[in-house]
Amino acid sequence: MTLSVLPVLLLIALALLPRDAHGQRAVSVRADNDAFNFWQAPWNRPDEEYSSGVRMTSEYAGRAPWAWWAGGRRDASTACPDARIVCDGHSYAFGQDIYTAARTHDHPTPLPGSRPDAGVLWFSAGDQRTRGNRISDVRWTLGVTGKPSLAEPMQRFFHSLAPTWNRPIDWSHELPAEPVFALSDDERWSWPMGAMTVQPHAGASIGNLLTEARAGVGAQSGAWGAVSGVSHARPSVGLVLDATIRAVARNEVLSGTLFRPSEHVTLRTLVPELQGGVRARWRRLGVAFVVHQTGAEYEGRRTPHTWTTLQADWWPKVPPT
Repeated sequence: MTLSVLPVLLLIALALLPRDAHGQRAVSVRADNDAFNFWQAPWNRPDEEYSSGVRMTSEYAGRAPWAWWAGGRRDASTACPDARIVCDGHSYAFGQDIYTAARTHDHPTPLPGSRPDAGVLWFSAGDQRTRGNRISDVRWTLGVTGKPSLAEPMQRFFHSLAPTWNRPIDWSHELPAEPVFALSDDERWSWPMGAMTVQPHAGASIGNLLTEARAGVGAQSGAWGAVSGVSHARPSVGLVLDATIRAVARNEVLSGTLFRPSEHVTLRTLVPELQGGVRARWRRLGVAFVVHQTGAEYEGRRTPHTWTTLQADWWPKVPPT
C-alpha cells in the first residue's frame, strides 16, 4: 500500500460531507498530547504510548444522510426547528493518532516489552439521536496504519522544533500499512443533579481497528451543554469528569495488523480510564483543557499513561427557519 490511500480517504470524506453549510451547528479542533502535561518539566513529559492526536470535527443538524435505517436525509432546514434545545444531528471528523513505545532519553529503540510504534490516519462519520434524556451515537471509522498514516514525518517535524526536550525515535519497526475500520454504538443518559449533570454511558465497537465493550459515568457543570446558535453574553466555566472501564478484545495498534504478521503485545482485558478538566464558553467560542489517565493496556506495561487534551469549539449562527 502506498500514499494512494490518502486521496481515497479524502474522496470518501468529500462525498459524504453536506453540499452547503446550512444547518451546521459546530466546528471543533482538538489536539491530544502528553507534551501538554504542563505540570511536568518539558524534559520529563512521557512522549510514549498515545503520544499525539489531532482531529477536526464538523457537526450538522438532522440525521445523517447515510443513516438509511432512520430515515436520514440531507434537508437540514427542518431537522432542528428550535435552536434552543438539543436535537438530532450528525458529524464528520478527520484526524491522525500517533503511538510510540517507551524509550530511554538517549536511545532510539524501544525498551523490551514495549508496544510497537504506530500511526493511524482516519475519517469517521457519526449519527446522533436524542430522545428525552438519552443520546445515541452510531459511528463508523475508516483509516490506514503504517507509512501512509504519516505518523513518522509528523512526529519528526514537531520533535525538530525542540530537539533537546524530545527522545530520539527509530521508526524502523513501525506497525505496517493496513486498512482499518470500526463500527461503534454509544448510549449516554443525562440526569441533572443540583449544579451537576450526571451522565452514565455504555457502548461497544467492532472492527480490526478496535473491538471492545465499555461503560462508565461522567459528570459536568456549567453551560457547556447549551446548543449551537445560542449566544452566551456572559462567560461560563464548567467542570468535566469521567470514569470508564473498557473490556478490550482487539486494538490494532497493540494487537498488530490483522492481515499480515507484525509486532504486537498481549492485551490486558480490562483497562480503566479517568479524565477531569475545565471547559469555558463565551458567546460562540468554547475552549477545554482535559487531563486523561489510561490504565496499563498490555502485559509489558504496569503503570498508567497520562495525556492532555486542548480543544477549541466554534458555534456558527444558526440560519432562521
